[in-house]
Amino acid sequence: MTRLRALCFTLLFASCAGSAQPGNPTIVGYYPDWNRGSYPYNAIPYQNLTHVAHSFLIPNGDGSLGGVSGFAYPQLVQAAHQAGVKVIAVLGGWGGSGGFSGLAADSASRRRFIESLKNFCLTNGYDGVDLDWEYPANTTDRTNLRVLVHELREAFTGVNPPLTISLAVPAGDWSGRWFDVGGMSSDVDWFGIMTYDFYGSWTSTSGPNSALYGSPSNTQGWIDYAVSYYSVTRALPANKILIGIPFYGWVFNSGAMYGASTGASQRSQAAIIPNLALGWTRFWDDAGKVPYMINTGATQVISYDDTSSVRIKCSYAVSKGVQGAMIWAIGQDYLDGNQPLLDVVGRGLGKVSDISPEVVRSIPGNYSLEQSFPNPFNPSTTIKYGLPRASHVCLSVYDLLGRGVSVLVNERGEAGVHEVKFDGSGLSSGVYFYRLQAGNFVQTRRFILLR
Repeated sequence: MTRLRALCFTLLFASCAGSAQPGNPTIVGYYPDWNRGSYPYNAIPYQNLTHVAHSFLIPNGDGSLGGVSGFAYPQLVQAAHQAGVKVIAVLGGWGGSGGFSGLAADSASRRRFIESLKNFCLTNGYDGVDLDWEYPANTTDRTNLRVLVHELREAFTGVNPPLTISLAVPAGDWSGRWFDVGGMSSDVDWFGIMTYDFYGSWTSTSGPNSALYGSPSNTQGWIDYAVSYYSVTRALPANKILIGIPFYGWVFNSGAMYGASTGASQRSQAAIIPNLALGWTRFWDDAGKVPYMINTGATQVISYDDTSSVRIKCSYAVSKGVQGAMIWAIGQDYLDGNQPLLDVVGRGLGKVSDISPEVVRSIPGNYSLEQSFPNPFNPSTTIKYGLPRASHVCLSVYDLLGRGVSVLVNERGEAGVHEVKFDGSGLSSGVYFYRLQAGNFVQTRRFILLR
């Protein structure tokens, strides 16, 4: 992998999650089947989700299902159900939707498709289906899709409990007009708006992948426009809407945000590598409420989402009264057992309690040093450690060269779980380490300061 390619997989996140108190949000995490080796079922923090959308089965034009062999994932279904999370099967997607138009147009193909889906779900323990037709292209497709969904609902209602039906829909009228959302609303549990990829390899300029609001510079689209398009222009109830939150971004060959982009832009998943902050400067697009980075030579721009922008998106969803959010794709923020973007979504939409942290006085069985949160951070982060017995504690911060930066704790600590905040104000962006020494226990972890 070249250095450029490596940088394409290095997005990061720079702020703490906020709190929101909606009622019962729907949080759908798309789970591409090709990631099960690198991101298995037992790596998923189910507490942050209500649904796992296992992707993709392929709809064939004759109504049969493609991609079925080896697709069922019983370990995923069992683990999710044990956590109170539903698993739905996703059909189509970009490059896999070619059969939708044909099967939807023929009554026999629709019956075969519906029966195949129903049997697949009941046989393998799936709780519903998500139709990701990209995209219907005319009034005939629009009508046939509505018929397909209604017949699917009639078949699924006979199951106890009924299987869910959801649709992924585009973020504007160009393709959105071919989805009869009003006619399908009573048969569909939610419509997930794909509010991302507003800029990418097909645009001549760099721009935000998933801006929340528009600006004079942004000509491609933004989340608030998409929500208004469906809820106002198309009169779809807000409680049928999920906004899309991407766990990836784009790397453009461009010298500035909204500048000319040359060559092939690269999609980049939100994984963190240690040298991310070196050679890049982080900026904040206050109009779009999203971050971006520019490299030292001003030859590349990375448009992405971090914990700050995801937290704002979640607050927006709560304020608009939408049903929740969908994520493409869970696992793309996974590093060293931590998934900071997914943690923010769980807290920001109220799935996980986000009460201000307090010191827990229960006595742990062993010494421990947890990963700080948030990580990356700007300018502060919280470190939690556990003491099974009263011990002298030394908690220190070091730079990459091993030079001492700060001594956070150097005293005798009582048994229990403790928290301390580290403030990186005045330090340069980069990778740092914090080390705990207590009794015979010594452990070091890394964190990243990104400005």
